[in-house]
Amino acid sequence: MRFAAHLNVAVDELLKADLSRFAQATVYDTCWAARLTNEDGSLAYPHLLPELLDQQHPDGSWGSRIPYVHDRVLSTLAILLLSRFEKRRHYREQWAAGEKYIWQQVQELEHDIHPTVGFEMILPALLEEGKELGLDLPYTQLGRYEAQRAEKLSVLPNRRLFETRTTALFSLEAFPDNVDVDKVSLLLLEDSSMAGSPSATAWLLGQVPNWRARYPQSTMYIEDLLRRNASGLPAMAPCGIFARTWVLNYLYWGGLLNGRNDLLRPHYQYLREHWHPEGVGFSPYMFPDSDDTSMTLLALYRAGYDVDGTSLLAYERDEHFAVFEHELQPSISANLHILEALETLPRHDRQRVRDKIIDYVFCERQSGGYWADKWHGSVYYPTSQALISLLPHAPDRMDDSLNWLLSTQRADGSWGQYASTVEETALALLPLLLYRRAGWPLPKQPLRLAARYLLSQEESPEGNYVELWTAKVLFAPSCIIRSIVLAALGLYLDTFKDLG
Repeated sequence: MRFAAHLNVAVDELLKADLSRFAQATVYDTCWAARLTNEDGSLAYPHLLPELLDQQHPDGSWGSRIPYVHDRVLSTLAILLLSRFEKRRHYREQWAAGEKYIWQQVQELEHDIHPTVGFEMILPALLEEGKELGLDLPYTQLGRYEAQRAEKLSVLPNRRLFETRTTALFSLEAFPDNVDVDKVSLLLLEDSSMAGSPSATAWLLGQVPNWRARYPQSTMYIEDLLRRNASGLPAMAPCGIFARTWVLNYLYWGGLLNGRNDLLRPHYQYLREHWHPEGVGFSPYMFPDSDDTSMTLLALYRAGYDVDGTSLLAYERDEHFAVFEHELQPSISANLHILEALETLPRHDRQRVRDKIIDYVFCERQSGGYWADKWHGSVYYPTSQALISLLPHAPDRMDDSLNWLLSTQRADGSWGQYASTVEETALALLPLLLYRRAGWPLPKQPLRLAARYLLSQEESPEGNYVELWTAKVLFAPSCIIRSIVLAALGLYLDTFKDLG
């Protein structure tokens, strides 16, 4: 039982870690720090540019290790805009390969599951800058995003877009011609970030030559992230509520919370300290959203705290629940998290909420038996969440999804929409184990192969996970992915008593 000891140590280490920050940087967010210049015109962080250029993929693109086109196009375009700072002939082939990639992939954007966050807002702004630089890009073909930008703006409070804190601030770099820097700087959060976005914060700094003196706290925010993440800026920071609640949720499903009260207490205290009656966002400083609110309620409820989920009802719509007040597309996973937190709602609202979410979720199930979600680049994340959340409510309707999951396993025991990953394998294994434990006659061999695959990857460097989660580009929340893997292995060990 050597692995049982290893598992206990790994869970303890995870709960002792700083769960407020993600270790993995993104090319896109780092580009905005790489653009910052000193008052004499020299680059403020000159080491970033060559490091970014070294991350080019063989197909000429930059971005996530999976070929998610929205991510790769936006990341590649952000890199190409850095060409204004690097004119040496040595890099011309790299710039040309990046331009060629965008030309080749422009028609593939429609094949992604969902666009990345703010894509229809950010892309037109970056393309306009590309025109000014004389970049060779498919401007006409990408012109359709101007209409999508207008549609998105139509659901935002346009008259006070930069007078109050709205989700648009997270993508502030999308509005270079609409922002009054003095006014928008008044909307910086208490941590001196712009809506918890390192790239939006770096963009704001870049609007004034004396940014270090004018925004010293925001400068510290960026430089602290650069120190913590040697390779650049992450997609979101800090993420103390998001990270804690997702980690606690997965460790709960893996049966790994028992006997760890001393390690868990600080996390629950953190969540209680930052709880507000109107809900919470992904950090203590962010405006609320239904997803982080429901997950916080769920974590505290499971720990035995008295909680009131009435705030979730503010997100109720005719056929589903929204994540934010102003939103075009709902989220499957966010609705499922509200379903999990059902017991925190007022008793007289529970049946209506339950029925609404179940109807919505099954209406959105794809013909193969799986789900897609705007917060993740892989269908295995929402499908895993659906199987888990619906087990107490509609187990007799889940056979198609279970069969789809088993049918898509790879020969080596792994799962992966684009290539095998430990995250997607763990996401698939976890609900299969829960259904087998609930009495479903699922074969052991596929589960055994999956556990062996995960075990074989335990020797890989921790924290170097494939980017699958969706922000402005894809990112990898290392601590959450780690919790999913540990949960799947822990539940397998508890189910079969061995990993053989």
